[in-house]
Amino acid sequence: MKIILNERHHAEQAIAHGRMDKKPTKTLICLAKYGLEQGMSAGDTYEFLNDFMAKHYPEYNAVQWDTFLNRIIKQSQKLIRLREETNKSKLIEIDHVSVTHEELLKIKQLKSKRLEKLAFVLLVYSKLNNRINENDTYWINNEWKEIYGDSQMAVSKKDQGLLVHKLIQLGYLKESKRVDSTNVQVLFAAEHGEVAFELVRFDDFVLEYSRWKGENIRNCTVCGKRILAKSNRMKYCKECKKAGIYPIRKLH
Repeated sequence: MKIILNERHHAEQAIAHGRMDKKPTKTLICLAKYGLEQGMSAGDTYEFLNDFMAKHYPEYNAVQWDTFLNRIIKQSQKLIRLREETNKSKLIEIDHVSVTHEELLKIKQLKSKRLEKLAFVLLVYSKLNNRINENDTYWINNEWKEIYGDSQMAVSKKDQGLLVHKLIQLGYLKESKRVDSTNVQVLFAAEHGEVAFELVRFDDFVLEYSRWKGENIRNCTVCGKRILAKSNRMKYCKECKKAGIYPIRKLH
């Protein structure tokens, strides 16, 4: 998932703890939008970003970053203006996505692991896009590379197209009427059904469907990330295990 889904939370965590995305630009845009939303002028926002970078980015050079920070502020102003012009909230704030039993059973009917995983990922993307765009159209305009990345499947470009076409044939998706468009619309969403689970984090979220199907999916006891456990003794994700980060044991 490329975008920050809760810009306010991301900005507040950055301010409080100095946390920054692997791509600093994402965090800087969130901080700029947050500052502008709070009523800061462009000049105040510049100082806000400059102070943040000086404090939390070791290689920061104010002179070298000057043009870039100004570009970030202009881009953020444009993003806010575009959302305001269509009566949308200034910041994207998504804290969860609900998935219903009806939707999951519909996906399960595909009886193909690849089609099921793709359908689940597309369902989540469509709901996220609804929240971002503040509508209920279930259209997806994201890059297929990103979508298949989140499906955790190694699929050739040819097979990617065939899988999507199969979902269209089966009535799960609708393709755009535009000849040059690869956008699709999810047709099997059932928002008003009974909620099976809520997604609150979106890294490796396809594993939540695997968990629902009965696979041994656990959460890292340190960071909470989902992991496909090959044994019941598996407690940590690769990142935490590699870093040697383990929960503090209480002494009795």
